[in-house]
Amino acid sequence: MKKTFLYLAVFLVTACGDTSDPKILFEQGKYEKAYELWQPLAINGDLTAQNYLGIHYYLGLGVRRNYKQAETWFEKAANGGLPDAQYNLGVMYENGEFVSQDYVTAYMWFFVANQNGNSNARKRMQGLSDEHKLFPNQIRRAQEMAGKLF
Repeated sequence: MKKTFLYLAVFLVTACGDTSDPKILFEQGKYEKAYELWQPLAINGDLTAQNYLGIHYYLGLGVRRNYKQAETWFEKAANGGLPDAQYNLGVMYENGEFVSQDYVTAYMWFFVANQNGNSNARKRMQGLSDEHKLFPNQIRRAQEMAGKLF
């Protein structure tokens, strides 16, 4: 009887969409609630939460758009080794959003993200090369910078 009640309770909570998982809330478009749940996790060093706060600020989801805050949170998670944050930081440098546009630094972050498993980073690296935004010696310098960083 207790098991049946437990299953029913779990079903009702799930069916009503009441969740405390910030990723699910984010994917459902409940950005304010997701932000509230990500924030304490990010402050306590959770790399995924830091990246998500960066996304919230970068896109203005549930908070006012703020590239400075986005860069701060992406950088924390990127320096912690999170490939998605490394990629996101590279995008900011490639586009010159809040930070000075810097293709070498962008390539460095894409290179590190790619090395750590972010499949989109390789496309960005290729784009910087194919569009002649970087010379081969600049690419080599970006790779050396990545080696010193990590």
